[in-house]
Amino acid sequence: MTAYTYFRPEYVGKFQCDGSKCGALCCSKGWNVFIDAATYENYSQHYPQIAEHMKFNDVKRQYILMQDERGRCPFLTEKKLCRLQLEHGADFLSATCAFYPRITYNFGKFLEQSMTPTCPVAAEMALFGREPLKFELVTVPTRKLGFNKLEVPEKFREHMIDIQVAEISILQERTLTIDQRLIVLGFFLERLEKISADELDCDALIKLIAAYESKSFLASEVPSMLARVHFNALNFVGLMLNIFESLYSVMHLESGRRFVNAVAETLQLKPDENNSVSAASVAARYENLAAERKNFSEQYAPFLENYLVNDLFTNCYPWRFTASITQNYAMFAATYKVFELMTFAAVSNGFGGKDDLLKLVEFFTTQTNHMCGFREKIFDNIKHIGEPVAIMNAFLEP
Repeated sequence: MTAYTYFRPEYVGKFQCDGSKCGALCCSKGWNVFIDAATYENYSQHYPQIAEHMKFNDVKRQYILMQDERGRCPFLTEKKLCRLQLEHGADFLSATCAFYPRITYNFGKFLEQSMTPTCPVAAEMALFGREPLKFELVTVPTRKLGFNKLEVPEKFREHMIDIQVAEISILQERTLTIDQRLIVLGFFLERLEKISADELDCDALIKLIAAYESKSFLASEVPSMLARVHFNALNFVGLMLNIFESLYSVMHLESGRRFVNAVAETLQLKPDENNSVSAASVAARYENLAAERKNFSEQYAPFLENYLVNDLFTNCYPWRFTASITQNYAMFAATYKVFELMTFAAVSNGFGGKDDLLKLVEFFTTQTNHMCGFREKIFDNIKHIGEPVAIMNAFLEP
């Protein structure tokens, strides 16, 4: 067993898979699990009858553990616990089962690990605390490692923790609204992109991080940052309507339909005789909801903050996509605003309790993190927006 150094949210170390708590969604929802050769031999040796549930995939050159006639993993007990883990321990699991819902990136000298909130147990641990998410650097022994792919430029790798700590510090600055924090983050990333245009200026990076982690700097500079941003409700609503229209097919999956319908109800999206929706009337409705939106933002601020921080860290922004730092920031801000709007609509329509929000988070994260094309469709609607300030003008209210 080898020891590895992890940078991770503290909740990761406390997580324990328990299908009885979450309904074993990842073991009974149509997911098939790829099995490597060594795991196939172990399973076949200890459970010969399982062979009928394993099929070889010629493309992946691996076996797939198929679900049984109940639509479940054949190793799932009636109490929704994993028989493999109960009888042999976690080290006996396949790589997929051992790693999910963990997301791990390898940066050479250390690993980063978080959890996807498609797992309701992980989501509850990450999102519903009143205090900011805390992070730790720990050394953990493990037998198995599985990495998610991420293309981070080499010049940033040794500075990853420092950059991410600065980003997290900005997003956890509770003297500011969520939108104001995203504005400050935008200016931080704009400066980061400039000092790393060719070779990374390490001295400038250290000064940049120190400045944005300084309370006195934020107090003196944030007002001028906010003054540069001019939100336009009509432009914002127009972008949101285009995004929702381009995502219509996946948004109306059974698991997400009620949340999309809630948005339509909240914003009163009523087509006219030409079957089109007036952006101007929706923008007026959006502005009329200012008091309700402010109350929502204050009441659900810890939840929204923890979602943002976990999403930034889990997807390793601003390097989630093979694109510029500015384009990654645009995706991060736009995707969050879609989620925020759906959450506000859910709360406004009476399903803002923990169980409802867990369903929303599971649906939204499944689409954004696991389904090809979802974020790309969002990007198609915002790729024409060039500068960071223009991105802020499009989505954020100072």
